[in-house]
Amino acid sequence: MNKAMSKVFIVSVVLFVALVVNLTWIMVVRAQWFQDRPQNKRSIAKEMKIKRGDIIGYDGSVIAGTERRSGYYYRDYPNGTLAPQLVGYDSIRYGRSGIEAQLNDELTGQSSDLGVQNWVDKLLGRRPKGANVKVTLVPAVQKVAQQQLQGQKGAIVLLDPKTGALIASASAPTYDPANLEDQWARLIKDTSAPLLNRPTQGLYVPGSAFKVVTASAGLDTGKVTPDTQFVDTGTYVVFGGKVTNYGGEVYGPNNFTYALTASINTTFAKVGNTLGRKRLIAGAQQYGFYQTPPLPLPAGEIVASGRYGKKGLLSPDAFMDPLDVAWAACGQEKLLATPLQMALVAGGVANGGRVMKPYYLQEIVTSEGQVVSKAQPEQWQVATKALTADQLNTMMQNVVNAGTGTAAALEGIQVAGKTGTAEKGDGTNLAWFIGFAPAEDPQVCIAVVIEDTQSTGGEAAAPLAAAVIKTALAQPALP
Repeated sequence: MNKAMSKVFIVSVVLFVALVVNLTWIMVVRAQWFQDRPQNKRSIAKEMKIKRGDIIGYDGSVIAGTERRSGYYYRDYPNGTLAPQLVGYDSIRYGRSGIEAQLNDELTGQSSDLGVQNWVDKLLGRRPKGANVKVTLVPAVQKVAQQQLQGQKGAIVLLDPKTGALIASASAPTYDPANLEDQWARLIKDTSAPLLNRPTQGLYVPGSAFKVVTASAGLDTGKVTPDTQFVDTGTYVVFGGKVTNYGGEVYGPNNFTYALTASINTTFAKVGNTLGRKRLIAGAQQYGFYQTPPLPLPAGEIVASGRYGKKGLLSPDAFMDPLDVAWAACGQEKLLATPLQMALVAGGVANGGRVMKPYYLQEIVTSEGQVVSKAQPEQWQVATKALTADQLNTMMQNVVNAGTGTAAALEGIQVAGKTGTAEKGDGTNLAWFIGFAPAEDPQVCIAVVIEDTQSTGGEAAAPLAAAVIKTALAQPALP
């Protein structure tokens, strides 16, 4: 064999091996990935011949059911449009999203965790039967949350702080999954992003709602107490810049409790620099910032909160000068947070300093009625000391009783909370309220954010929180 032929032979062998490796990679390692692509119409069409399991609310009502047309099963929505951004859509043309995508194997009866009958069906080549999925969403509360957001852009998240159960998750503007096929072209071009799951994907400047985190770090480290004294002159000059109060207010002498009650920027800026960058960022990390919350959703449908730069989430070690730290302590600078993360902040305080893993899956029930999965609440983070949580609870009650959050007050129910108003620089604000109730034995925690408003958090977000909390606490049962 001459040299030329040897080279041809070697190149041929190398190319053949590369082809085998590539095919193995595609057919074995990446098989599931290709199967799950929305572009894979054949796989979706095949699955639409399976009677898909129902998605059922905590009250037992059907959020997403099925109807058969021309040999295929399609989703129907007996309860109307409930949490479509979280529940997701199931479309032969546009794929799946949300819970529909995350739990597709269970809903189509293809999961290996569905018991003996599932294995028998596979062995005999029979068409699988979809399992029903019961979620923690409470339809009565979800409906009120969606009603409160009508005509606005924003989000509402309601959790049980003791378990992490997701009771309501509302995003506005919204869409009707029953009309997705007809409305798709309009929906994807709509600049108000109705398909976006704002509670888990929306990143917003948290504003003064973040002061709960700053206060937590300050109290935890002993750098301040609820009674530590400050003097506000309306301006805090630091590192060649300055921090001012919303509306140019001047408060004079104040203690730390009153600083949270009135939301005094200059006091919190001073506390931020007393803590320093490392302690402030570490305090945020203890609540879950810089991590993706462990709520199981498809990739990209839930994001981490933290400081963001042009290329995305910054490292917790990223440089901050004292002016950066001062404004970050007030919830501004480069800080961005999802409504889910801010609800978890409120939940951490409400639950004695422990943040629970958020979850929406209550149980999975096979077509034969066998429960094969049931929620087991788990702790996610230790955010703060129990004593600090108690102090923050009292301070946040004061915000609602005598401070910026009075519009969240409820007769006969003590609400604890914190408002936030992040100025966008275009004449509009992001209005926040986070909180929990009843303060003495918290059953629910909440985060509300309203976009593009000229109002404050106390004016635009707090009343919505009050309405949703009141509805939730009136329910006969919560997850």
